[in-house]
Amino acid sequence: MSSNPLRTQELLDLCITFVSESPRNLLSCSLVARSWVNAAQSELFRIANLSVRPDRVAHKFCNALSGSPHLAHHVRELRMGNLPALIQNLDHVPFTHLQTLRLYIKNVSVAVEIYRPLLSLPTLQTLHLRTSSRFSASVKFLALCPTIQHLHLSCREDYEESQADSASSLTMESPFIRLMSLQLEISGGEDPPQHKLDKTALYPLDISELKALSIWGSGSIRWNSLPKTAQESIRIVDSNFWLGELDLSSFRNLSVLRLGMIQGGDAESDVRHTLASISPSNPIQTVVLGLSNGLLRYNKEECAYIDRILLSLASRDIRVEFEFELETRGAEEKVNEWFPAITSQNKFHLIYRPYGASDIWRRDLLPIL
Repeated sequence: MSSNPLRTQELLDLCITFVSESPRNLLSCSLVARSWVNAAQSELFRIANLSVRPDRVAHKFCNALSGSPHLAHHVRELRMGNLPALIQNLDHVPFTHLQTLRLYIKNVSVAVEIYRPLLSLPTLQTLHLRTSSRFSASVKFLALCPTIQHLHLSCREDYEESQADSASSLTMESPFIRLMSLQLEISGGEDPPQHKLDKTALYPLDISELKALSIWGSGSIRWNSLPKTAQESIRIVDSNFWLGELDLSSFRNLSVLRLGMIQGGDAESDVRHTLASISPSNPIQTVVLGLSNGLLRYNKEECAYIDRILLSLASRDIRVEFEFELETRGAEEKVNEWFPAITSQNKFHLIYRPYGASDIWRRDLLPIL
């Protein structure tokens, strides 16, 4: 056994991970010795972010891969903006270990052939797709990536969808894509059409064995259309305030529940009825109530009902959290005012999340899947 610990490759690899946040230090490490090169390059190219300053960084990245194609084997995550010309330059790059892809595609209907080589990689497991296209066209476009298990889709509502935006050539041509987690962020105006979460509306996606579901930004999703098999398998539900009342009695394996509650409308009533539907036999471990900032002028009578339900859940050793955005002033005082029963028993936790982020997906909860 070597007396020098840095001659043990496993220890050397571990040491290099401690400087992984500094590209300059990783470059320096790669010049120390041959035994350092692979570990340093693995950290340096693990996440390729081409969405920031693509005019410089992206072309540097492409030039590096052109001169040393083996570097592509280190890439585990690729982040790209709306750069179709650059994508075409990566057609023949051997991304043999790419697992996560983050894309912005302005119009999916004209991007099928451009993005097909990346999206069809057999190692791809996670896709973050942000697009200006509509919901139905975006879902059909996903037929290009048959191996994904985790999907984050940000798109627009369906209204009067044009023929050019329909991506109809992909309809019903691929086998189902079985997802473990699904995040939907759908933007649009008032009175959008209702989307079902069934085989027809989501083809080629299969959510029958879904473990985590998050829906933000739209009241157009019909929760009562969620397949029964999905309700029974889902462990994490993350819902914002637009989605209304949920009946959780059939969610037999639900472990984490997050409900957004922004003042106005019937948000308080919806939250109350949703929490009341949690059965005593449900194995739920964490309940998160996402509260809005500002004055929090909630309906006091409804909050009193919610307060008692939360206290009852806490008595079952269920973790109760109140979630605010970062830098919210007086969060604890606001919770004390609107939910005095649970706060008097000191059976709650205050959680702060980044602006505009779904905190459930950022707090290491998905590994339980």
